[in-house]
Amino acid sequence: MVTQIEPLTFQYSHTIGRQETRGGNGFFHPVAVARGEGNRLYVLSRGTETPVFWPCKRVTICTIDEEYIGQFGEKVHPEEAVPSARDGAFFWPTSVALDSQGNAYVADEWLNRISVFTKDGDWIGKWGTPGAGDGEINRPSGLAFGADDNLYMVDSRNNRIQVFTKEGKFLFKWGSSGSGDGELNIPWGIDIDKHGDVYVADWRNDRIQKFAPDGRFLMKFGTSGKGDGEFNRPTGVAVDKDGTIYVTDFKNDRLQVFDADGDFITKLAGEATLSKWGRERVELDPVMMKGRERVQGLEEREKPFQGPIAVDVDDENRVFVVECARHRLQVFRKQSAIFAGGPV
Repeated sequence: MVTQIEPLTFQYSHTIGRQETRGGNGFFHPVAVARGEGNRLYVLSRGTETPVFWPCKRVTICTIDEEYIGQFGEKVHPEEAVPSARDGAFFWPTSVALDSQGNAYVADEWLNRISVFTKDGDWIGKWGTPGAGDGEINRPSGLAFGADDNLYMVDSRNNRIQVFTKEGKFLFKWGSSGSGDGELNIPWGIDIDKHGDVYVADWRNDRIQKFAPDGRFLMKFGTSGKGDGEFNRPTGVAVDKDGTIYVTDFKNDRLQVFDADGDFITKLAGEATLSKWGRERVELDPVMMKGRERVQGLEEREKPFQGPIAVDVDDENRVFVVECARHRLQVFRKQSAIFAGGPV
């Protein structure tokens, strides 16, 4: 299906993923995605705090065409959930980002640390100290690497952005608690555009803020609500090569799209179809297949976003939307405007 929007058109491509608690071909409450070399995707599943689902906390490596490559990350028992928890383990993971060498950095808001893995998932390091001082962190969420390979971190409960070297050396920070320009209230997502400017999803303030690479406030957009350009807890933000801004409007169950000035362009509500992994699962169980065939309107009910929490874009104009509640990603492609008679 094609959504007609001037001057932008977004065409649904396909869905990636299905619910899978024990690993392998699926996700369980995914909260972030990062794009690797070629067509690789790194999808972070947060899982839940229910004991039976502890193994769900992992990063799944797959391709855009839904070919499973591998996974990494270990569960942490609540009694072990301290900053010194064993290497490579997650408890409340929030974000994954890749450096210029393809190494994966995973933030954990309970352990207050960053865990570092090779592109194939081998653990190679960790850093992070709880607290409110320079270089200390309190519930880290979004991560993004700048062109200089420094890591920009959303230090959520300290209501600030901190910048580190890849090795965890503190460089500088900005932000404080509040609702004024440059102030933050439990921020979550982050992205950096081709100019080095930084975009932050200011979660509790229901807005997006844009900063210069050194933290100088540049602009903001968004207010609380359900209307076009309004937000109800924005979580993820991404900026493509043309300066188009994408925001996952979490509690409004939609993706909103803005121009480089923060002016509303359009919104997407979701167009999901059954993924390849999902179809493989259904076809293994004749009872499930017959059950799906009997349910009227199932395909329409499966389409909408439910809990879209993160978004990423690539230079091929593909848009990846992570749905936490439905354990999947929906993929769209930004195209030129479509007029009567088809594409021009």
